[in-house]
Amino acid sequence: MVNCAVIGLGWMGRIRVAALGDIGDACLTACCDVDPDAAGLVADGVRFSADFAEIVTADDVDAVFVSTPDGLHRDATIAALRAGKYVFCEKPIATTLADADAMIAADPGGHLVIGHSLRSDPRYLAVQQRAQGGALGAPIHTFTRRNWPASEGRRQQDQTTLPLYLAVHDLDALQWITGSPIVEVYGVASETKIHGLKGTASIVATLRFANGCVGAHETSWALPDQAGLSNGDHALAYVGVDGCAYLTERDHGVVINGAGTVEYPDAMNTGMYAAETAKFITTARDGLPPLVSGSEGRAALAAALALQESLTTRGPVAVDGSIR
Repeated sequence: MVNCAVIGLGWMGRIRVAALGDIGDACLTACCDVDPDAAGLVADGVRFSADFAEIVTADDVDAVFVSTPDGLHRDATIAALRAGKYVFCEKPIATTLADADAMIAADPGGHLVIGHSLRSDPRYLAVQQRAQGGALGAPIHTFTRRNWPASEGRRQQDQTTLPLYLAVHDLDALQWITGSPIVEVYGVASETKIHGLKGTASIVATLRFANGCVGAHETSWALPDQAGLSNGDHALAYVGVDGCAYLTERDHGVVINGAGTVEYPDAMNTGMYAAETAKFITTARDGLPPLVSGSEGRAALAAALALQESLTTRGPVAVDGSIR
């Protein structure tokens, strides 16, 4: 049995609490939130505290989910790692590279896992397995899209940025699928004004990978609310020298075009958050390598920050820490 604590009972924290309830070898023993009223969200028998240090050092806690706001991941994560716990930190790993580096430095044992959930989406996993298994050949170019309704942008714009909230998903997934780091990013923001959105609401970016592949990425939180796309509009294309893969959110499908074959993997996304939560419990129970390491989380953050910088400089930006 893996005894767990959840730090932060916002939206993602509540998702982790619910997921843990469906995992037979996980037990939620403690929760933490700075809002004392959040104690009302905790089930009977689960300890509540407003002090994360008290929770992460407790003897009856083996694994910790850090679901605080993005800019507050560092202290709770480091405290839990120093207490010898396995730590699942929501994406992005942090909002600065300095915080990410400090978290990685506190994890010599490889107990830190970053919550890049697309790696637990069976559709993206199907593409990654074909790409890394050689069925599609070396990547030539990629395309990704991650768009959400304007209502989501209005809800998130004072807490985060578009690259850190949405683009970072695909910036991680692409490096995982292609097996190559992103070394350069060039983003351009739409200047169309949208009611209730104060800053950048839509970005188109080009990506350059160390292996020579190039990519195009589209992301926004500007979809018209009246369009009815409450689950967003997401897509991926991988074009390799031997085959192609295409994934779309709207029909939940993935298609693999190989050498003389067309494959439709059974890859419906039925709950990537629950799946990655369960995988983390297995990691903590069996001492397995992290599904997404701190270094991989840093690589996604570095690419997202380069995208943000590019919007300001209006030119291509090299990704910090990447090697061409």
